[in-house]
Amino acid sequence: MSAGGQDGLTFRRVLRSEWTKLSSTNWSVLIALPVVFSALSGWIGHTNHATPTDPTLSVGGGFLMFAVAVGVFGLTMMTGEFQSGVIRATFTAVPRRLPVLWAKALILVVVATPSLLVAYFGAFLTYQAFTDSALRASLGDPGIIRSLFGATAATVAAGLMALALGTLLRSTAGALSAYVLGLVVLPSVLVSALPTTFHAALPYFPTLALQGMFRNVSQAMVQVGDAPDVMLSPGLSTVVVLGWVILMLTWAATLLRRRDI
Repeated sequence: MSAGGQDGLTFRRVLRSEWTKLSSTNWSVLIALPVVFSALSGWIGHTNHATPTDPTLSVGGGFLMFAVAVGVFGLTMMTGEFQSGVIRATFTAVPRRLPVLWAKALILVVVATPSLLVAYFGAFLTYQAFTDSALRASLGDPGIIRSLFGATAATVAAGLMALALGTLLRSTAGALSAYVLGLVVLPSVLVSALPTTFHAALPYFPTLALQGMFRNVSQAMVQVGDAPDVMLSPGLSTVVVLGWVILMLTWAATLLRRRDI
Protein backbone atom coordinates (compact mmCIF):
# COMPACT_ATOMS: atom_id res chain seq x y z
CA MET A 1 0.00 0.00 0.00
CA SER A 2 1.64 3.24 -1.12
CA ALA A 3 1.44 6.31 1.08
CA GLY A 4 3.56 8.83 -0.72
CA GLY A 5 3.58 7.97 -4.41
CA GLN A 6 6.55 9.66 -6.12
CA ASP A 7 8.89 9.69 -3.13
CA GLY A 8 8.39 5.98 -2.53
CA LEU A 9 7.01 6.50 0.96
CA THR A 10 5.16 3.32 1.90
CA PHE A 11 2.47 2.69 4.47
CA ARG A 12 4.91 0.43 6.31
CA ARG A 13 7.28 3.36 6.80
CA VAL A 14 4.42 5.56 8.01
CA LEU A 15 3.39 2.81 10.39
CA ARG A 16 6.93 2.47 11.71
CA SER A 17 7.13 6.22 12.27
CA GLU A 18 3.85 6.27 14.20
CA TRP A 19 4.97 3.29 16.27
CA THR A 20 8.17 5.15 17.19
CA LYS A 21 6.09 8.08 18.44
CA LEU A 22 3.94 5.74 20.50
CA SER A 23 6.88 3.96 22.12
CA SER A 24 7.95 7.25 23.73
CA THR A 25 4.67 7.67 25.65
CA ASN A 26 3.36 6.08 28.85
CA TRP A 27 0.20 4.69 27.28
CA SER A 28 0.36 1.49 29.35
CA VAL A 29 -0.57 3.45 32.49
CA LEU A 30 -3.92 4.38 30.94
CA ILE A 31 -4.66 0.72 30.23
CA ALA A 32 -3.81 -0.41 33.77
CA LEU A 33 -5.78 2.16 35.76
CA PRO A 34 -9.28 0.70 35.17
CA VAL A 35 -8.21 -2.64 36.64
CA VAL A 36 -7.86 -0.87 39.98
CA PHE A 37 -11.32 0.63 39.52
CA SER A 38 -12.83 -2.77 38.76
CA ALA A 39 -11.23 -4.23 41.86
CA LEU A 40 -12.66 -1.36 43.90
CA SER A 41 -16.13 -1.90 42.43
CA GLY A 42 -15.89 -5.58 43.34
CA TRP A 43 -15.03 -4.70 46.92
CA ILE A 44 -17.91 -2.21 47.11
CA GLY A 45 -20.29 -4.83 45.73
CA HIS A 46 -19.08 -7.29 48.33
CA THR A 47 -19.50 -4.87 51.24
CA ASN A 48 -22.99 -3.94 50.01
CA HIS A 49 -23.96 -7.61 49.61
CA ALA A 50 -24.66 -7.10 45.91
CA THR A 51 -26.46 -10.01 44.27
CA PRO A 52 -26.10 -9.83 40.47
CA THR A 53 -28.85 -11.73 38.71
CA ASP A 54 -26.69 -12.46 35.69
CA PRO A 55 -23.02 -13.54 35.92
CA THR A 56 -22.08 -11.42 32.90
CA LEU A 57 -22.92 -8.34 34.98
CA SER A 58 -19.47 -8.54 36.55
CA VAL A 59 -17.71 -8.32 33.17
CA GLY A 60 -18.41 -4.74 32.15
CA GLY A 61 -18.38 -3.02 35.52
CA GLY A 62 -15.29 -1.03 34.55
CA PHE A 63 -16.29 -0.42 30.94
CA LEU A 64 -16.72 3.35 31.19
CA MET A 65 -13.39 3.74 32.95
CA PHE A 66 -11.67 1.58 30.35
CA ALA A 67 -13.40 3.49 27.56
CA VAL A 68 -12.34 6.86 28.96
CA ALA A 69 -8.74 5.67 29.38
CA VAL A 70 -8.51 4.26 25.86
CA GLY A 71 -10.39 7.31 24.56
CA VAL A 72 -7.73 9.61 26.01
CA PHE A 73 -5.09 7.41 24.39
CA GLY A 74 -6.88 7.54 21.04
CA LEU A 75 -7.67 11.23 20.82
CA THR A 76 -4.24 12.39 22.03
CA MET A 77 -2.60 10.36 19.27
CA MET A 78 -3.81 13.14 16.98
CA THR A 79 -4.45 16.18 19.20
CA GLY A 80 -1.01 15.90 20.78
CA GLU A 81 0.62 16.45 17.40
CA PHE A 82 -1.69 19.31 16.46
CA GLN A 83 -1.09 21.15 19.71
CA SER A 84 2.67 20.62 19.71
CA GLY A 85 3.05 21.55 16.04
CA VAL A 86 4.64 18.20 15.17
CA ILE A 87 1.76 17.58 12.76
CA ARG A 88 3.34 20.00 10.27
CA ALA A 89 6.45 17.87 10.00
CA THR A 90 4.31 14.73 9.87
CA PHE A 91 2.22 15.99 6.96
CA THR A 92 5.28 17.36 5.18
CA ALA A 93 6.69 13.85 5.25
CA VAL A 94 3.31 12.32 4.32
CA PRO A 95 1.59 14.86 2.02
CA ARG A 96 -1.47 12.67 1.44
CA ARG A 97 -2.19 12.76 5.19
CA LEU A 98 -4.65 9.88 5.27
CA PRO A 99 -1.99 7.17 5.74
CA VAL A 100 -1.14 8.88 9.02
CA LEU A 101 -4.72 8.52 10.26
CA TRP A 102 -4.95 4.89 9.13
CA ALA A 103 -1.59 4.07 10.73
CA LYS A 104 -2.70 5.59 14.04
CA ALA A 105 -5.97 3.65 13.87
CA LEU A 106 -4.17 0.38 13.17
CA ILE A 107 -1.68 0.93 15.99
CA LEU A 108 -4.51 1.73 18.40
CA VAL A 109 -6.23 -1.55 17.52
CA VAL A 110 -3.04 -3.61 17.71
CA VAL A 111 -1.92 -2.12 21.03
CA ALA A 112 -5.27 -1.79 22.79
CA THR A 113 -6.85 -5.14 21.88
CA PRO A 114 -4.48 -7.54 23.68
CA SER A 115 -3.93 -5.06 26.52
CA LEU A 116 -7.66 -4.66 27.11
CA LEU A 117 -8.36 -8.37 26.81
CA VAL A 118 -5.82 -9.11 29.53
CA ALA A 119 -7.13 -6.20 31.60
CA TYR A 120 -10.76 -7.32 31.34
CA PHE A 121 -9.87 -10.88 32.29
CA GLY A 122 -7.81 -9.56 35.21
CA ALA A 123 -10.56 -7.18 36.31
CA PHE A 124 -13.14 -9.97 36.13
CA LEU A 125 -11.04 -12.31 38.26
CA THR A 126 -10.27 -9.52 40.73
CA TYR A 127 -13.95 -8.68 40.97
CA GLN A 128 -14.71 -12.30 41.83
CA ALA A 129 -12.05 -12.31 44.55
CA PHE A 130 -14.07 -9.71 46.46
CA THR A 131 -17.40 -11.46 45.90
CA ASP A 132 -19.04 -13.96 48.25
CA SER A 133 -18.34 -17.53 47.14
CA ALA A 134 -22.06 -18.24 46.63
CA LEU A 135 -22.31 -15.36 44.15
CA ARG A 136 -19.09 -15.84 42.23
CA ALA A 137 -19.06 -16.33 38.48
CA SER A 138 -16.45 -18.32 36.62
CA LEU A 139 -15.02 -18.11 33.13
CA GLY A 140 -16.98 -21.26 32.28
CA ASP A 141 -20.37 -19.70 33.02
CA PRO A 142 -22.60 -19.07 29.98
CA GLY A 143 -21.89 -15.77 28.29
CA ILE A 144 -18.79 -14.82 30.27
CA ILE A 145 -16.17 -15.38 27.55
CA ARG A 146 -18.40 -13.77 24.92
CA SER A 147 -18.92 -10.77 27.18
CA LEU A 148 -15.18 -10.41 27.82
CA PHE A 149 -14.39 -10.38 24.11
CA GLY A 150 -17.38 -8.14 23.44
CA ALA A 151 -16.27 -5.64 26.08
CA THR A 152 -12.77 -5.62 24.61
CA ALA A 153 -14.06 -4.97 21.09
CA ALA A 154 -16.44 -2.28 22.35
CA THR A 155 -13.65 -0.44 24.15
CA VAL A 156 -11.36 -0.57 21.12
CA ALA A 157 -14.21 0.81 19.00
CA ALA A 158 -14.67 3.63 21.51
CA GLY A 159 -10.96 4.41 21.16
CA LEU A 160 -11.32 4.64 17.38
CA MET A 161 -14.23 7.05 17.81
CA ALA A 162 -12.03 9.12 20.11
CA LEU A 163 -9.27 9.14 17.49
CA ALA A 164 -11.79 10.45 14.98
CA LEU A 165 -12.93 13.15 17.43
CA GLY A 166 -9.33 14.18 18.03
CA THR A 167 -8.82 14.49 14.28
CA LEU A 168 -11.99 16.54 13.88
CA LEU A 169 -11.52 18.92 16.82
CA ARG A 170 -7.69 19.03 17.01
CA SER A 171 -7.88 20.10 20.65
CA THR A 172 -7.30 17.70 23.53
CA ALA A 173 -9.62 19.61 25.86
CA GLY A 174 -12.36 19.95 23.25
CA ALA A 175 -12.16 16.36 22.03
CA LEU A 176 -12.02 14.95 25.56
CA SER A 177 -15.02 17.04 26.64
CA ALA A 178 -17.05 15.93 23.63
CA TYR A 179 -16.02 12.31 24.14
CA VAL A 180 -16.89 12.16 27.84
CA LEU A 181 -20.15 14.05 27.34
CA GLY A 182 -21.18 11.68 24.57
CA LEU A 183 -20.06 8.55 26.39
CA VAL A 184 -21.21 9.25 29.95
CA VAL A 185 -23.60 12.21 30.12
CA LEU A 186 -25.66 12.07 26.92
CA PRO A 187 -27.31 8.65 27.54
CA SER A 188 -28.65 9.72 30.93
CA VAL A 189 -29.88 13.03 29.52
CA LEU A 190 -31.65 11.31 26.64
CA VAL A 191 -33.34 8.80 28.92
CA SER A 192 -34.62 11.60 31.14
CA ALA A 193 -35.58 13.99 28.36
CA LEU A 194 -37.09 11.73 25.73
CA PRO A 195 -40.63 10.35 26.03
CA THR A 196 -40.75 6.59 26.48
CA THR A 197 -42.07 6.25 22.93
CA PHE A 198 -38.61 7.29 21.68
CA HIS A 199 -36.66 4.88 23.89
CA ALA A 200 -36.57 2.35 21.05
CA ALA A 201 -34.05 4.64 19.31
CA LEU A 202 -31.67 4.77 22.28
CA PRO A 203 -29.72 1.56 21.55
CA TYR A 204 -28.63 3.06 18.22
CA PHE A 205 -26.67 5.80 20.00
CA PRO A 206 -22.95 4.97 20.39
CA THR A 207 -22.78 4.48 24.16
CA LEU A 208 -25.69 2.06 24.43
CA ALA A 209 -24.66 0.26 21.25
CA LEU A 210 -21.19 -0.20 22.74
CA GLN A 211 -22.65 -1.62 25.94
CA GLY A 212 -24.98 -3.82 23.93
CA MET A 213 -21.94 -5.65 22.54
CA PHE A 214 -21.38 -7.35 25.89
CA ARG A 215 -24.48 -6.87 28.04
CA ASN A 216 -27.72 -8.79 28.15
CA VAL A 217 -31.05 -7.02 27.64
CA SER A 218 -31.96 -7.43 31.32
CA GLN A 219 -28.76 -5.68 32.37
CA ALA A 220 -29.21 -2.86 29.87
CA MET A 221 -32.68 -2.09 31.19
CA VAL A 222 -31.13 -1.41 34.59
CA GLN A 223 -28.67 0.96 32.95
CA VAL A 224 -31.06 3.17 30.98
CA GLY A 225 -34.46 2.92 32.61
CA ASP A 226 -37.56 0.78 32.45
CA ALA A 227 -38.21 0.97 28.72
CA PRO A 228 -38.83 -2.58 27.43
CA ASP A 229 -36.37 -4.13 24.99
CA VAL A 230 -34.14 -1.08 25.18
CA MET A 231 -30.95 -2.92 24.18
CA LEU A 232 -30.15 -4.58 20.87
CA SER A 233 -28.65 -8.05 20.66
CA PRO A 234 -24.83 -8.22 20.86
CA GLY A 235 -24.60 -9.00 17.14
CA LEU A 236 -26.81 -6.12 16.04
CA SER A 237 -25.10 -3.78 18.51
CA THR A 238 -21.78 -4.69 16.90
CA VAL A 239 -23.13 -3.78 13.46
CA VAL A 240 -24.38 -0.43 14.79
CA VAL A 241 -21.02 0.31 16.43
CA LEU A 242 -19.14 -0.54 13.24
CA GLY A 243 -21.40 1.89 11.41
CA TRP A 244 -20.56 4.66 13.88
CA VAL A 245 -16.82 3.95 13.68
CA ILE A 246 -16.84 3.98 9.87
CA LEU A 247 -18.95 7.15 9.78
CA MET A 248 -16.75 9.06 12.22
CA LEU A 249 -13.44 7.96 10.68
CA THR A 250 -14.73 8.80 7.19
CA TRP A 251 -15.80 12.25 8.37
CA ALA A 252 -12.42 12.75 10.06
CA ALA A 253 -10.53 11.59 6.97
CA THR A 254 -12.51 13.91 4.70
CA LEU A 255 -11.80 16.99 6.81
CA LEU A 256 -8.18 15.97 7.38
CA ARG A 257 -7.55 16.13 3.64
CA ARG A 258 -9.44 19.37 3.04
CA ARG A 259 -8.48 21.60 5.97
CA ASP A 260 -5.31 23.61 6.41
CA ILE A 261 -3.02 22.58 9.21
